[in-house]
Amino acid sequence: MRRTAGNRRNPGKCEVEFMRMVAGLKMMMAIGVMFGSGLSVPSAHAAAAPAPAKHPATLYVAKNGSDANDGSKQKPFATLEKARDVIRGMIRNHTLPAGGASVMIRGGEYRLSRTFELNEQDSGTTDGPIMYQAYNGEKVSLVGGDTLNPSEFRPVTDPEVLGRIPQEGRGKIVQLDLKSLGITDYGELGNNLAVAPELWVDGNAMTLARWPNAGFTTVDQVVDKADEAAGKGYTFTFKDEMPHAWQSFRDAWMLGYWGNDWFTNDLQIKSIDQAQKRIETFKGSSYAMKAGQRFYFYNVLEELDRPGEWYLNRENGMLYLYPPAPLNSITIQLSAFTQDMIRMDHVSNVTLRGMALEVSRGNAITMIGGGSNLISHMEISKMGGYAVKIDGGQNNGVSGCSIYSMGNGGVILNGGDAATLMAAGNYADNNDISNYARIKLTYASAVEINGVGNRVTHNKMHNAPHFAIQFRGNDHTIAYNEIYDVVKETADASAIYSGRSFVWRGNAINYNYIHDIKASNLRVSTAAIYLDDYMSGVEMRGNVIADIGKQAFKLANGRENVVENNLVIHAGNAIAFMARNYKPGEKNYDSLMGKFDQVPYQGEIWSKRYPTLPDILNDEPLLPKRNVVRNNVFVGSGPITGEVEQNMALGTFENNISVGKLTELVPVDGTAGGLQLKQNAETLSRIPELKGIPFGEMGLQASGLPPAQSAVSAATAAYVQGGDQAEFQISLNGNRLVSVQDESGKLRKETDYTLEGSVLVLQKAYLSQLPDGPQPLRLTFSAGNDAFVTIDVRSQP
Repeated sequence: MRRTAGNRRNPGKCEVEFMRMVAGLKMMMAIGVMFGSGLSVPSAHAAAAPAPAKHPATLYVAKNGSDANDGSKQKPFATLEKARDVIRGMIRNHTLPAGGASVMIRGGEYRLSRTFELNEQDSGTTDGPIMYQAYNGEKVSLVGGDTLNPSEFRPVTDPEVLGRIPQEGRGKIVQLDLKSLGITDYGELGNNLAVAPELWVDGNAMTLARWPNAGFTTVDQVVDKADEAAGKGYTFTFKDEMPHAWQSFRDAWMLGYWGNDWFTNDLQIKSIDQAQKRIETFKGSSYAMKAGQRFYFYNVLEELDRPGEWYLNRENGMLYLYPPAPLNSITIQLSAFTQDMIRMDHVSNVTLRGMALEVSRGNAITMIGGGSNLISHMEISKMGGYAVKIDGGQNNGVSGCSIYSMGNGGVILNGGDAATLMAAGNYADNNDISNYARIKLTYASAVEINGVGNRVTHNKMHNAPHFAIQFRGNDHTIAYNEIYDVVKETADASAIYSGRSFVWRGNAINYNYIHDIKASNLRVSTAAIYLDDYMSGVEMRGNVIADIGKQAFKLANGRENVVENNLVIHAGNAIAFMARNYKPGEKNYDSLMGKFDQVPYQGEIWSKRYPTLPDILNDEPLLPKRNVVRNNVFVGSGPITGEVEQNMALGTFENNISVGKLTELVPVDGTAGGLQLKQNAETLSRIPELKGIPFGEMGLQASGLPPAQSAVSAATAAYVQGGDQAEFQISLNGNRLVSVQDESGKLRKETDYTLEGSVLVLQKAYLSQLPDGPQPLRLTFSAGNDAFVTIDVRSQP
C-alpha cells in the first residue's frame, strides 16, 4: 500500500515526574552505562577538520573591499570568487602553505546573484584544508533575496482591487509595484521543487492568502475522475461555506491530501462555482481523489483577510500585503535567487563555517562527490529548497548548524557503493533542524539518508508535518537524536521511517529520544519508528520513546528486525504488527521484488554481510520470520497489537516488562544529578542489560550553534467577546519570552498576559478591550526571530 517516492490538561503524578525528567534532560551528565552493548558515536566535526600543522594563508573579504586589492585585512577583496581564484593560483603554482588557506569574511549582507562554485581545483589537503569562515564571530549573511523598503508600500486605491479585498483587510492592506523595482521573475506556483518567490517579514514566512485561514475544508463528492492521458483534471464538490465571493480565480490553487493522509499535491483551479461548491482542476493528483479528503485554497486576493497574508498578481507584478506589524517596525524581504547558493563539485578538504545562508528560492548548498568537506556552525534558513544536499563522496558532513524555515527538507545524505557495500561515511551531526517541509509538506525530511554507510547522530529535529528521518539503503546509523513535535498533520507516518525492501539491511536505530508526537482524530496511525511494507533487517536498541499518541514501533510484515532494550513511556501501543499481504502481479509486490534486481544480494560480499539474504526467495519471503522483541520496558503504554500470534510463532518474544507507573522504573535521584534505575529494581534483575538510560548523550552535544528559534504551534487563536482567555502554545527551544506587543505597544506581563509553562495566556482584562476582527501580536524572544500571532476576536461564536 505504500509509496516510494490542544487542549491542555492537568498532568498526573507520574506525568509530572516524567516532565521533570524531560526538563532535566540537557542538564544531565552521561551516565556512562548503555543499554546492552553501547554504541559510541563521537562528534564528527572535530575529527573532520583537524587543526593545520602550520599557519594557513589568510585572505579577507569585506563589503567595502575591492577585487583590485591584495586581500589583506587592510585591503580586503570584495567577492568570494576573487579569494577562491587567488587560492587556485597558489595551488596551481605550488605556493599554498602547508597549513592550507583561510578566507575570513567580514560582517555584512552579501547579495548573491550567481552560485559560488568550488570544484576539484579548489581542494585542500588533510593537513592543509581550505576554510571559508565568518571573521571573529561577525554576522555574515549570504542572501538570495531583495530587501523591500517599507516606506515604498502604498495604500490600495484601485477601485477594482478594493472591490475584491474582503472587509477584514480594508484599510489594512498595502501594495508595492515590483516591476517598478526591476523585479520581474515571479516564478510559478504549484511546483515545490522550483519554488516561487516567498515574502519574509522579520524572518517569518508570510502566508499566501488562503481559505480556510487554518486547517482544511474537505472534498464532498468526486463528480468526475481525472484522466491524465486525455489532459483532463477532476471535477468535485466541497463542503463548508466560503466566507468571501471571488471575482477571479486566475492563478488560484489548492493544496490537498487528495487520496490519503500521507501525500500532498498542489492543483490549480480551472473553474469554480462557489454557489454550487463545484471545482474543476487542470490536472489529476498522485493518488486518486477521494471524498472526505482535506485541502485548502491559496493565492486568492479575496481571501487576504489576516495579518501576515500576502498576494502577488503575476500579470502586473503588484504585491499586496496585510502587515503583521506596523510597516515602520519591520524588515521585508522577497526571495529571488533560484539556483544553489553554494555548489561544491568534487572538491575535498574544504570547510564552510560560521555564516548565514538565507532568503532564497533554491537550495543553500549542494555538494557532489569529494571528501572530508564540512559545513560547520552555519545558520541556514528561509529557503525554498533544502539546506544541504550531499551526493556521494566520503566523509562529507554537516555539523553544528541551525537549519530552519525550509520549504523542502533539511539535509540529504547520499553516498556509498551498493555493489561492494563500501560505506560513504557522510554524516549529519549535532544540528538543530526545525520548521522544515513548509511547502512540500510530505517526504521532505529533516534528514534523508540514501546509499550505504551514512550516519545521523546527536541532532535535534522538531516542528514538521511529516517525517524527521527517512532512510533507504544499507548499514546506516541513526543514533542519539532527539525528535519531537513531528508528524503534526499526517497519518500512517512516523518520526523515523523506511519501507518496502528486503535488501536494505544492516541499519541501526539506537539510543534516540523520540517524544511528544500526539495523535488526533485525523492522524489515526502515527508512530515513533515505522518499518513499512516488509522492511527488514533493522536493529532498534536502547531508544527512549515517550508520549506517543499511537504506536512506539510499527512493523509491517518485515523479517529479522530487532526491537531490544527499549524504554517506552506513555504510548498508545508499545508495538503494532501490521499485515500487508502483497500478491504477485500487484504493483506494490513488483516494486518490492524489483529491488532484488538492483543489488548483488547473492554475491560474496552481500552473502557474508547478510547471511540469510541469498536464499530468502526460497524461505517464504512474505512471512515475518525471525523478528526479535526482547528485554523492552513498557511504562503506562498499550499492549502489543496486530498480527501478534504470527510474529510470535515465527520469531522471538521474551522478557518484555510492562509497568503501570513511571516511579516503579525511573525515579529522580537528586543527589546523583541524573536519572537511573533503582539499584534494587525488579526490572534490573529481569533485564540485567538495562543498566542505565543515556539521556545525557541524546540530542545536541556541540556548543556554539547559531541562535535557536522559538516557534508557535498555531498562529491564530479565537476569542469570543465575554470569554475568559485566549492561548498560544509556544515551543521556546531554550529561549525566554521577552515581550508581547500589539500595535499600540507592549502588553503588561501578569496583567495582560501570563506564561504558564509553554502556554501564552492572554487575559480577559486585555482581550475585552479589543474590537472585533483579527488583532496581530508580536512575540519577542531572548534569541532568534520574533514570531507573529493573531487573535481572531468575535462577538459571537
